[in-house]
Amino acid sequence: MTAPFLSAAPALLAVPIGIAFGAALERAGLGSARTIAAQLAGRDFTVVKVMFSAIVTAMLGLFWASRLGWLDLSRVATPETDIVPQLIGAVLFGAGFAIASLCPGTACVAAGSGHRDGLFTIGGLFLGTLVTAELWPRLGAAAELAPRDARLPADLGWPTGVVVAVITLAAIAVIRLSTSRERGAEETPVVDRRLTVLTTLAATLGILAAAIGNPSPVSPQVLTSIATDIARQADHVDAVDLAGWIHDGRRGLRVIDVRDAVAPREYRIPGAELVSLESVPHLDVHEGETIVLYSDGGAYAAQAWVLLRTRGFRNVYVLRDGLDAWHDEVMRPHLPVGGDSAALARYSRARELSPWFEIQPNVSAPPPAGNNPAPSPPKPIRRRRSC
Repeated sequence: MTAPFLSAAPALLAVPIGIAFGAALERAGLGSARTIAAQLAGRDFTVVKVMFSAIVTAMLGLFWASRLGWLDLSRVATPETDIVPQLIGAVLFGAGFAIASLCPGTACVAAGSGHRDGLFTIGGLFLGTLVTAELWPRLGAAAELAPRDARLPADLGWPTGVVVAVITLAAIAVIRLSTSRERGAEETPVVDRRLTVLTTLAATLGILAAAIGNPSPVSPQVLTSIATDIARQADHVDAVDLAGWIHDGRRGLRVIDVRDAVAPREYRIPGAELVSLESVPHLDVHEGETIVLYSDGGAYAAQAWVLLRTRGFRNVYVLRDGLDAWHDEVMRPHLPVGGDSAALARYSRARELSPWFEIQPNVSAPPPAGNNPAPSPPKPIRRRRSC
């Protein structure tokens, strides 16, 4: 008895996946040949951003699903790498892509949207597949001697996590640069908080992938708790609230500065410990302690927060907007214009706390020599950089 042409379960599963994939491409604007043509001309970087976002999302998802025991990568089909045939195919594919301004996926979306160029491109795909099949007895000889099963970690001699981190950070840089170029050099940059949050999360997961080694699996319950705290913004503490905790001597409070390459005399929040990001996975935390992490804008602190939360510590917070918020809201509070009663109460509390922190010693500065007084903490007006 021969096997059926199609297995029912995979075929049925492929339908909603295909619909979702096509909807995502159409939503991103890739069903239009104009968008792709503008990408090839260097005027629109939608394709680059969509593709890099998809690559990083799938890569991080597969990596962490494997590390958490949710997915056995050995059972995931991986196409073999035939370098010579794929180089030839890349040239032919690139030529067709430049002419049609559509790829197989976007051609299907364009055809489904009623665009004639999509229909013609699909016709060219079928014709090219037919010609390749007819010529394969001759073309296939090039694939027989080609290297097989080549993966970047094996080619580079790097751990898989390091490769994941490098690709993730490179993708984030490309997305950021292309976004800045689209906005124009003279246009005032607009802070996209969603992009900032997503790139920070991706960078954190990438860096963790490089540093994780062979950890004990993180339970799904811990990941759910982390995601819930992020969604509810329960992972942050405001600068004025932190100032109150320090002033009132909150039991078990530890403030940790995770900025990179802090100069000896550079200002730190009074009582803060200086801990490098690389040392956070090995930080000794005792039961009952409350950890508050801060950095310049929040990115390093957010990464340190994830590292500590994956170790199972719950009372961990990030100083909202980092050291910039501390300078703006505690050291130099400003009367809110048109603020409500809560904003006025916070301003009043900050005015009470500010003089107390002004006379606290700069913990990062060495003791004064002779009769020279210790330098007062600098209070520059900084540009707010939200995490």
